[in-house]
Amino acid sequence: MDNAIYELKMFSSCLKCAPNIVVDGMDMTVILKGYDDNDNYHECSIKFISVIGYQYTMLSFAHTMGAYDKIIQIEESQWKNEFKNTNSEKYNYWKPNHYVMFLDDNGLYQFLAQKVEVVEHEI
Repeated sequence: MDNAIYELKMFSSCLKCAPNIVVDGMDMTVILKGYDDNDNYHECSIKFISVIGYQYTMLSFAHTMGAYDKIIQIEESQWKNEFKNTNSEKYNYWKPNHYVMFLDDNGLYQFLAQKVEVVEHEI
């Protein structure tokens, strides 16, 4: 079963600029700036903590995977199993979750990380 973790307050089709991805050690933060359907401006930082895997799929090759304008957590995934089969000791140490986010006009972002934190910035 896949679980919705967070739904964007803005439309990814109305982003002011491309997502900015900042890498700090094992953490990756996706910074989004854009507008909702009432033309209200929003900014948020989505921080994936202790990332052991990251994938980006270009829009023309991506499927939404049920993650259009939101972050979902995929409980059972082939990608997680590949990591577990490659090095079960390290996999069990990190205990990663599989997070997916689809952004219109940008593509599909996937992370294997311990957890995710979202900060909505006051404007």
